[in-house]
Amino acid sequence: MRSSRLEAFSDGVFAIAATLLVLELRVPRDVRDLGGALLGSWPAYAAYVVSFATIGIIWVNHHVLLDHLRRVDRPLLYLNLLLLLSVAIVPFPTSLMDEYVLTEHGTIAAVVYGLVGLLIAIAFSSIFLYATRADGLCADAATARRIREEGRLFPIGLAAYVAGIALAFVSPIASLAVYGLIVVFYAFPQLPAASR
Repeated sequence: MRSSRLEAFSDGVFAIAATLLVLELRVPRDVRDLGGALLGSWPAYAAYVVSFATIGIIWVNHHVLLDHLRRVDRPLLYLNLLLLLSVAIVPFPTSLMDEYVLTEHGTIAAVVYGLVGLLIAIAFSSIFLYATRADGLCADAATARRIREEGRLFPIGLAAYVAGIALAFVSPIASLAVYGLIVVFYAFPQLPAASR
């Protein structure tokens, strides 16, 4: 099977999930100090930026990976659905972080946020591992080997999500910072550009 339908469907889910994030950014109502109210909403802005960047970086890396594939198969489609399921959930933990990160429920909000990020990382890593090991999906064996070598750093991101989840029990804000650093980590090119 060609990857064009997989790419189109995936792009749609990524776009909708990223767009839904903005719905959590609310205009302050009935305030005497608009500047103070906006500053007081910083958790919403921080969660929005980290979540949008997470979805954006996943989309970029997903695009780069699919660019190396000659075709897709049914197991890859199912793994991709797991990735899209986890991406589509992102607005929910983002809303939790917005509402609860500065309250006594901040730990739970930060743990849920981290678990969704971990699910995304596991799903993407699964796609990556399957695509580079299944016969005939990559353009050729040399490309599959090269991509596998470049992706050897993916476990660092998984471990960082686990660390962020653990840190949530100490400081939910610090865990959000870790989740932001994970986005930066995944933003650096780990996969080579496809030669076409």
